[in-house]
Amino acid sequence: MLFAALTLTTVSYAVYQNAERRLQQKTEALSQQLVGQLTAELEKHRYLPELLGQDPEARALLASDTPDPERLADFNRTLETASRIAGTADIYLMRADGMTIAASNWNTQASFIGKNFAFRQYFQQAMQGQLGRYYALGTTSKKRGYYFANAIPDAQSKPLGVMVVKVDIDTQEAQQWQQDSAEFMVTDPDGVVFMSSQSAWRLQALQPLSALTQAKLFQNQRYNQQTIPPLPWRLRIDPALDLQGVDTGQYDYLVHKRAMPFIEWDVYILTDWRSITRPVLVTVAIIAFMLLLTLLLVYVLWKNQRQRREYEQKAREDLEAKVAERTRELQHTQEELVQAAKMAALGQLSAGINHELNNPLTAIRAYADNATQFLAIGKPEMAHHNLLEIVSLTERMATITRQLKTFSRKSAGQIETCDLHWALDSALSIVQPKLAQTRIVLEQQRDAATRYVQADLVWLEQILVNLVSNAAEAVEEQAEPRVWVTLQAHAGQVDISVRDNGTGISEAAMPHVFEAFFTTKIIGKGLGLGLSISYRLARDMNGQLRVANALQGGAIFTLTLQQAAAGETE
Repeated sequence: MLFAALTLTTVSYAVYQNAERRLQQKTEALSQQLVGQLTAELEKHRYLPELLGQDPEARALLASDTPDPERLADFNRTLETASRIAGTADIYLMRADGMTIAASNWNTQASFIGKNFAFRQYFQQAMQGQLGRYYALGTTSKKRGYYFANAIPDAQSKPLGVMVVKVDIDTQEAQQWQQDSAEFMVTDPDGVVFMSSQSAWRLQALQPLSALTQAKLFQNQRYNQQTIPPLPWRLRIDPALDLQGVDTGQYDYLVHKRAMPFIEWDVYILTDWRSITRPVLVTVAIIAFMLLLTLLLVYVLWKNQRQRREYEQKAREDLEAKVAERTRELQHTQEELVQAAKMAALGQLSAGINHELNNPLTAIRAYADNATQFLAIGKPEMAHHNLLEIVSLTERMATITRQLKTFSRKSAGQIETCDLHWALDSALSIVQPKLAQTRIVLEQQRDAATRYVQADLVWLEQILVNLVSNAAEAVEEQAEPRVWVTLQAHAGQVDISVRDNGTGISEAAMPHVFEAFFTTKIIGKGLGLGLSISYRLARDMNGQLRVANALQGGAIFTLTLQQAAAGETE
């Protein structure tokens, strides 16, 4: 029973959390979709007032104190046709004093002709040279609409009048919403609901309006001097929250708010909270039923076991003996397989260690010889310094050994911000004895923007040591051996190029350069693992290692890594 209770609790909590997360995602997606649709539908009419205002007939009618009635009639029919084609509610022309002289609804009882709308905000915005935008309830038509207004200037750029386009909000409201499990509301800056999928919510406020706000709405006649009551909900919407729960008294909703800044609207999507509770109840019921069946089955099995205990006990003992024997066989086989895998990995690691630790061992031997000589001539400080270098190199050898083990296990390492210049200096310090012995001239070119890269520091040093060492070996037979190391940054990446003036790489060998155990060196000079390991490490650091023959002669290896910003590095 305790197991059943814990199972039901865990499952119900998990299902509830998942359903709540999906409901939030759905609500946010619906709000984004609705905002996009509303914006697209409204903005497709914003050009219309300016376009109609370019008609010379409009300027002529506004410029005349007593316009010709026949010309006014013709222009009324023009506005009527334009409104029908554009799908707008109304289009009308106003003089500079706010008086309407032409309108698309000229032949209806709600005609705007002869009406003065100078008190409207869109008219005032247009007369000030702005694109007028305004939402309001029509004082004449009593219909909700969104207004675009544009001034019509004279030859001196002074406004003669204003062309206004009214978009029917009722039509937009019906077109924008086809959801059964969610509702929506659109509010103005005062928190008044003027668009909604529920007609009962329209022209009500999210919170009770103050007397000052009510007076302002009366004055500008945005809602035709109607009193705006608050929504009669148990738990009202808080306009300051983007995601919240509300209780309307009939349903519980999850509410997501999304702003439309350019017109100062807020869009609210309300999704039914029952879409969370339903899956939880159904899932809990199914799990409870399955648990009940399980308990009944356990009881039946237990009862049957009591009746057949002796018989099953003997069979179980025989089975356990066979299982134990097979288990021992499987364990022996598994140990042999593990041992074989260990030996194969040990062979790879031994070859890699022999190759990768050759240069540090050479340096250790040199430091040890120098320490002996310094002690012989009575310079213990210099000998102490050499011994410290030997300690550092042995630590580095241990690090390389660990990295080779990680490489053999296909480990991705720790990719972080590394100081490329420091890594290059460290690598060159290891290779420097070889360069000095063979009189190789090393030239460097470093761009300041290449300082930091995304890499594993030990892997990076290992690759650089391999590339510079190979370049040094490639020019040993040259009369004037030279190696160039160039750091360049481009397009968020850093290229580390190592070029030599050796004989280059043959066409036959070029496709096999990065293959394991492929080498063109004589026996005893290498196992062909260095470039293969470097290639794999570069790839594991989200980089790339390439090879080509340089135009000036010799081979050029290019390591490409992701560039990093300056910051804390190991």
